[in-house]
Parts: sequence; C-alpha cells; structure tokens
Amino acid sequence: MKKKSLLSLLLMPFLITALCGGLLFLLSIKPYERVKTYLRVAFMDNNNVVPQSDGIAGLNIVQTDIDTGYSGKTYDKGEVVYPEYGTQYAVIECEAVDIFAPVYWGNGSELLELGGCNTPSSVVAGGEGNTVISAHVNTFFADLNKIKVGDEVKLYTDYGCFTYVVSELIEFESTDKKYLKKGDKDILTLYTCEDNLLAVSDKRIGCRCELKKREFYNEPKEEANDEE
Repeated sequence: MKKKSLLSLLLMPFLITALCGGLLFLLSIKPYERVKTYLRVAFMDNNNVVPQSDGIAGLNIVQTDIDTGYSGKTYDKGEVVYPEYGTQYAVIECEAVDIFAPVYWGNGSELLELGGCNTPSSVVAGGEGNTVISAHVNTFFADLNKIKVGDEVKLYTDYGCFTYVVSELIEFESTDKKYLKKGDKDILTLYTCEDNLLAVSDKRIGCRCELKKREFYNEPKEEANDEE
C-alpha cells in the first residue's frame, strides 16, 4: 500500500501537468476555431451558382477601382450592368456606422474574406428588385448592428451611384429566406450573422433599405436616340 501511495504521489505532478497542458492547448486553438467558423459561414450557400469565369478552382476574382467621387452629369434613368461572377463591382458606404467596403458579385468563403457579397439570386445595385449583400460580422459588417432607421447607405458602381435609406431593422434564422428573395420592390437588404463569442449563431441580423435616388452616369439610350 505504501508503494502504491508513493507511486501515486510521484505520478500526480505529471498528471496535473498533462491536464494543464491539454487545457492550454484547447484554449490556444479556440481563436482559430472561431475564425474558421466565421469563414465557413457563406450565408447564401443554399443558392447554388456556377461561376461564369475560369480561374483557380473555377473562381476568377477581379478587383476593380470604383470611383466614389464622381462629379459628372448624372441621370435618374439608365441601365444597370451585371458583372462576371467573382468581380468587385461596387463599394458600399454607410457613414453613420463607419461601413466602407468593396462588394463582389457572388458568394462563398473566398469572396467573403475580401468584402461584401451581392448574391446573384438577387439584383445588382440600382436594379429592379431586392439587392442582397452579406458580409462577415467580424470584419466588414462588424458595426452593422449599430445601424438605425433613417441612416443613409450608398452603393457606388462604374455605371452609377445609388442612395438608400434604412427603413427596417431585421433579424431572422439562417434557414429563413423571406428577406433574401428578389421580390418586386426596389430595396437593399444588408445582413450578417449575430456576433456570438460562445457558440455558432444561427441568427442573422441586418436591415432593409428603400431606394431613394438613382444617379446613372450614362445617358439613357432612349433619350440619346430622340436627340438623333
């Protein structure tokens, strides 16, 4: 009995050390696991879209220099331009909550690491219907939860600038697609996942915005034809 007790006393420090080491290891990988959780949230993964361009793993990412300071003549009518999948085609800005980020046409983890994603199952900025943009809560939409009704949101593109005003704050489950449908109202829907440090959240938060102003950079074709 004495030998067993002595052996237990000798082994105890090693067992405690092993236990502490295991706990430290788990704590050390927690931040990475959290990041990995966010990166795998592609928001619109249920909307399967085949990339239109060739490239690495079928995705050709194109970054574009969007002019956010255009001062030329504008028109309230014009044509929107649908970009290639994986192309940055816009910049989103909301000064009220310090959001300023590139917007890509497409969805998935690769694009969400670079900016906001305008899902191709919706419409482009300024288009007729619902423009749906999502981004990660720990990066580009970190302050989306601070947005308020009445705040102004702008989308800058190569074909025009479009001004929206927040009309409704929303929250919904990840499986609920009612706010993500194309619809027939000219609106902008922004959303991200709920910030939850302790576990993966299935809740989405965001806002819906009414389109208040279209400023196209090119003269409408019908007006140009009338002048001829």
